[in-house]
Amino acid sequence: MRVLLLTLALFLTACGGGEGTDPIISMTASNLRYGQLATLNLKGNGLDHDIQIIPDSEKCIGLTLAPSTSGNARTATCVVVGTGSAFFTVRSNAGYVVYTTTLQIPEPVTKISASTLGFGQVNLTLEGDPNNTAIRLTSDKCTNISLSPVTSGSSRTASCTLLTSGSVNFAVTNATGTVQLYSQTLSAPPPTGLTAWNLKYRQKAYFAYPAGNRSLQIDSKACSNITKEQGLSNGDALVYSCTIQQTGTSVFEVMDTSNTTLVQQASLTVPSPQVTLITTLGNVVMELNPIAAPITVDNFLAYVNQSPSFYTGTIFHRVMAGFVVQGGGFTSGTSMLPKTGLLNPITLESNNGLRNDRGTVAMARSDSPNSATSQFYVNLVNNTSLNYVNVDSPGYTVFGRIITGMDVIDLMASKPIKTVGGYSNVPVTDITVLGATQTQ
Repeated sequence: MRVLLLTLALFLTACGGGEGTDPIISMTASNLRYGQLATLNLKGNGLDHDIQIIPDSEKCIGLTLAPSTSGNARTATCVVVGTGSAFFTVRSNAGYVVYTTTLQIPEPVTKISASTLGFGQVNLTLEGDPNNTAIRLTSDKCTNISLSPVTSGSSRTASCTLLTSGSVNFAVTNATGTVQLYSQTLSAPPPTGLTAWNLKYRQKAYFAYPAGNRSLQIDSKACSNITKEQGLSNGDALVYSCTIQQTGTSVFEVMDTSNTTLVQQASLTVPSPQVTLITTLGNVVMELNPIAAPITVDNFLAYVNQSPSFYTGTIFHRVMAGFVVQGGGFTSGTSMLPKTGLLNPITLESNNGLRNDRGTVAMARSDSPNSATSQFYVNLVNNTSLNYVNVDSPGYTVFGRIITGMDVIDLMASKPIKTVGGYSNVPVTDITVLGATQTQ
């Protein structure tokens, strides 16, 4: 073999390499990371002649050798599909082995730790080489997993929702979930008292309490449809769910049903609901008032909380500087295509003490008082003409206010407008709702 390599080295030298030098001096790699396109960098002599790179077939696939531009350097690319040691072989065009090396592909994740691991929100940190678009995080018990955006750091954070206790398994897989790259089991402690998660108006809330050996029931006047979650309860924790029916502070009780004894009583606060609209001009957050306008708020949230949200893809189709911006009913400013799937019209609640002042949110309607469905508007100024006066001049129902993003609303009102069919004040360029979510 020594004679063979020496002969080949002399051959490559005669074909353009430097005298007395090795045909290949080194092979290094950049971006040699799982799921990524890696670049192999070869240094040596005579690399402007035909060579063949044979990668570890289980670690790097689709290898492509770049055309030669120099006898001293050459590159190749391959897609990394494995981790750990990867063996590479370089052969001459005659099939002789002229160089071998082993390169290390780092593990995407080597450790998962939790800064908070209990009932409700869980915050995780992934260590190793996790800032990689080719991986995903899964769990047997933690849901709604969200990985932070990829950065250049050596760690990455994630969050998820945990509605039980005990052992929780986390697994890192490839993007399609077909290959497991790492797994770790963490232990979630049982609750020490009444614990609540997702206390949002008109949404499903969850409550946990230490199980013990008693027959317990959770109760509150703020809840409807109180249900024991059999699949989440275990020997350490009892888990109940209910639909939150009111805002403000309410009493929640844990009762021992065997003897009707009060085990624990807690005052919990349900905040006023908030909805975030993501638009093509920026984000807008509105806070709703279900005490003053319960029918209107429930109707609006019913549209928001559809999956996907009814408002996703709708446009602000009416922008009038010095008056209002209006949306929620159409999906195109070119053809003014109405959004389908409307719910039943609702009863007018304009006589509720809320006024059409700047920054407030109200429901649009036709001439009929009880005709509002999905369309809403934001007041750009104090529009006293839209307020309730009497039954003959009922005005329009205010049900919320903008708490963040009024500058975005003002920006909408500054855009050029056009007339489409019988619709005037239509933005020339669509202002589209990209997403609508009840965030509180």
